Amino acid sequence: MKKAKVFAICGALSLTLAAAGMAGCSGETSVDGTATALVINGEEVNAGTANFILRYQQAQTAYMMESYGFTTSGSSLWGTASDTSSYGYQFKDSIKDTITDLILLRQHASEYEVSLTDEELSQIDSVAQTVVDSNTDALAKIGATKDDVAEVLELYTYQAKMDEPMKADTDREVSDEEAAQTTITYTRIPLTTTDDSGNETVVSDEEKASLTADCEELISQVQATGDVANADISAIAEEINEDFFSSSYSYGSDDTAMPDSVHEAVDTLSDGELYDGVLEDTDTYLYVVRLDLAFDEEATETEKQSIISERETENYNNKLQEWKDAITVEEESAWTDLTVTDKDAYTVVQNTDSTDSSSTSGSSSTDSSTSGSSSADSSTSGSSGADSSTSGSSGAGSSSSDSSGVSGSSDSASDSSSSSSSDDAAE
Repeated sequence: MKKAKVFAICGALSLTLAAAGMAGCSGETSVDGTATALVINGEEVNAGTANFILRYQQAQTAYMMESYGFTTSGSSLWGTASDTSSYGYQFKDSIKDTITDLILLRQHASEYEVSLTDEELSQIDSVAQTVVDSNTDALAKIGATKDDVAEVLELYTYQAKMDEPMKADTDREVSDEEAAQTTITYTRIPLTTTDDSGNETVVSDEEKASLTADCEELISQVQATGDVANADISAIAEEINEDFFSSSYSYGSDDTAMPDSVHEAVDTLSDGELYDGVLEDTDTYLYVVRLDLAFDEEATETEKQSIISERETENYNNKLQEWKDAITVEEESAWTDLTVTDKDAYTVVQNTDSTDSSSTSGSSSTDSSTSGSSSADSSTSGSSGADSSTSGSSGAGSSSSDSSGVSGSSDSASDSSSSSSSDDAAE
């Protein structure tokens, strides 16, 4: 499993860069990759390595931002070099933290008896050569060589292999009481309206009375089914008023998504019982609620796993932070001279000439892309240097899964999964 995980990291980086390549300036080197960019705990990181990680993560981030509609092609994302409040400036700083994490993980690997096998090193060398062959101009532009690419792959591989042993001493004992989850079905309707400008207005007393009557009608029809516990509240509510929103929701003792009025009403119910009254969250919503399970074993087990995952991530991050607190990171001019701006943008582009999902490309505003080919299967997954799925070390430029084939390689995700079946409840 570990070997497959490590090889997947190599495969993803090869796939992401090899299919179309990062466009360069006709091979003209604009960065001296041999110059020292960062000195992390006494270890020098050259500009070629640092810039490769920076541009790779910049490409991933730009692709994801556009995919989710946070930005559009041609719009400003990174800002200008002179604007220290720009996203590009902040992003570059976060990548420095990512590189620091990667270096420290390798420096401390021997403490966890982690090393790379000859087979892994051979795979890294092979993938690095593929990246170089497919991205000659781009790598020349960012000052990266085959050795730099191999160095990045090695760092990513150490990151993946360090995850499990660093989390091994996590306390995984979680009691039912700590994780206990209650599951309800609720229907709600808003007490506000929103105009075209986004302005909210509280409904009039007459409108509120009408909405309350709809809620009372819902309660009446659910009770009339003769099987309250299994009644399809959502379907009944939709027939009464299309503005009703219904969902199942699981929560623990620390829940803040639901109003106190709902919690207090639920505490008076038995499993399968509908509260015989309309509940109000002042000037926001009216609620109708049914208690499905006061103690939901399945939801509780899910919450236990979430708690364990959170503990593992906290344990991992605490160790990493202790290492970071004990060392210094020096920025040399080769790093400070690098900028992340709209004029030198990198992104992921769809490859229409291949069965591969996509590839990473980048260009300045005047560059044109060069293309290559890759026969790698697009289902390959790997780990991103800024990926926070295992360590939470950086929120920059990571994606758990995207069409470029890059995904977190950890066996356990750091972000806690909600036991709620509805994100809407947390609004």
